[in-house]
Amino acid sequence: MIKQVGNSSLDRVDVLKEQARLSHKGIYLTGANQIELSDDKLPEESFNGEHFVLASFGNCRCASDAKAIRQFDSHARVPSGVEKIALGHETLQMILETPAESNFKKGDLVVITPGHSSEPIDPLTFKPSGKGVLAALGYSYRYMGGLRKFNAVSGKAPEFVKLQGFGNLFNKVAPNSDTSLVSLAHAEPFACNFGTNKNIFTISRDGSFCYGVPPRARIAYLSGTARMAMINLTIVANVPDSDLPEVVYITGSQKKLDDLDNFALIEDLRKRGTKIILIDRSDPAIFSKLTQFGKPKVVWTNYASDNSYELAVSILAEGGNLNNYAGAADPDLLIKMPIGPARSFQSYEQEAHFQINQMHHNISPNNPLRFRGLSGKPKIALLGFEDDCVREKAYLDLLPEASSVLTSSTKPLSSRFIPLMGNELITDLFIAGSGEKAERIYADHEPRLARSAAVNFIDGNLIVPIRSKQVHYVSRHQICGSNVPWHMTNTSEPHSDDMVVQASNPISFDWMVKGICGLGSVPNMMEWVEREQPFGSFFAFTELVDLPYLATNSKSFRAKASSSVGRVRQSLFDAARILESNDETWSRKVEEALYMGYGVPYPLNL
Repeated sequence: MIKQVGNSSLDRVDVLKEQARLSHKGIYLTGANQIELSDDKLPEESFNGEHFVLASFGNCRCASDAKAIRQFDSHARVPSGVEKIALGHETLQMILETPAESNFKKGDLVVITPGHSSEPIDPLTFKPSGKGVLAALGYSYRYMGGLRKFNAVSGKAPEFVKLQGFGNLFNKVAPNSDTSLVSLAHAEPFACNFGTNKNIFTISRDGSFCYGVPPRARIAYLSGTARMAMINLTIVANVPDSDLPEVVYITGSQKKLDDLDNFALIEDLRKRGTKIILIDRSDPAIFSKLTQFGKPKVVWTNYASDNSYELAVSILAEGGNLNNYAGAADPDLLIKMPIGPARSFQSYEQEAHFQINQMHHNISPNNPLRFRGLSGKPKIALLGFEDDCVREKAYLDLLPEASSVLTSSTKPLSSRFIPLMGNELITDLFIAGSGEKAERIYADHEPRLARSAAVNFIDGNLIVPIRSKQVHYVSRHQICGSNVPWHMTNTSEPHSDDMVVQASNPISFDWMVKGICGLGSVPNMMEWVEREQPFGSFFAFTELVDLPYLATNSKSFRAKASSSVGRVRQSLFDAARILESNDETWSRKVEEALYMGYGVPYPLNL
């Protein structure tokens, strides 16, 4: 709405900037299982010309929001002892103010890269901190989140985020004339899936890394009726027919599978020659049905449970890839990887050469490419070796001078190395021994593993107890070695390059929108979605604060319209007609009707 001031008119950006200085509504995480609608105010320093100030237009609910809500400050991205955190990381915003040196200008519409740090930092200062968190939008900040009306962040943040390997903090959008706010907010889950698929790797017989979902592979989505699975499958299907998966296994509740069976996406894949196998997750024959056409090469778990982890491990093809979306609500759930016995060598020197070459790391945070050998700045632990043994010396002889090293030997460390202190992270972990001994060493040192760390069980013959908390993102550690049965790449931390794919040429995800609300109804919407676990996307309009939660069908809209008055009543009736004429599917026209009823300018028409 244009605000009149005397004989002049302030444009939309200036109106919003003026409002941003005032107290305004937002949704905040304030404790375990506590989310609240409350008022907050940006710090006055946010308007000193050295910060970005933004207005949020909306945010999609994500399954990983639920994990943060349950865990609060035990979550890896939520600072300890924090008072409140602004929720929301699938968001579309407008820039209201920029630092002078910024490449952005007032009025730019942007999606925001949610991952910000690859090392623990203080989210207030953007500086490294041993007590910090892996800062991210919607998890770590009070003054920046998709579910508060106005946001502010230091002008230094974009350069910091870029140096941490996430690309651009802000990514301009280029909507088509029929693109909705919801489809643009899907840039984050799109990028998460797009990046994950790009990061997936298998290892060929010659030892080279093969990236991406293999053409004509058998793949499986456990709890595959979830929104992330369907976004991922949409991307997997966006290839020539000759590269489509041969088989797609999907598990879920029978009710959701029945709905899924009629999706255009599923029907199209079947017409193009892909076998779609829908399996009730309570079916006692689930294992045989998930392998009836052969074991899958890639398996995705969605918001996993003990059962889904056990199932994933049992059905994975040798040398395949396991992905872990959204992590598990319980960070202590275990993925139990069975490691076979190690091969034998003619000498310890030959063994050490081979096993060091088996280690592999990301070239940089969030880069899908990997390199073999030790980390660029190695911090190495050699554990489980016999005290003062020749075998340990064979490894030490091959380590670069001035490396930080930890051993289990009581013998003093050579002056060639720097002792690895007890509070330092480990980039390369070699564990000798088998069975319970090796499992215990791993469990004790897993919390010390750096991002993109490599772990090698040089004797093998054990079940590795990998904690869910340690595998949610692609740049977490890898279990390496020729006796590893399969590999992990897990969820991608969205990179701006991948977000731009959706921001610049949006795929419509309107068909996934099953519920909408205004800011004030977000706690009710979150609680209902968590309880019912329905399929689909759920979007909150930050500017339409008092819009109640509505299912996206004409019946729901008409029922609400009947109890409303004035322009809002008319807009809901108009929106209902649009939904009915479009097979009850969401669209930009529905959004425009709602904005018109509230007397607020539609952001994409400015």
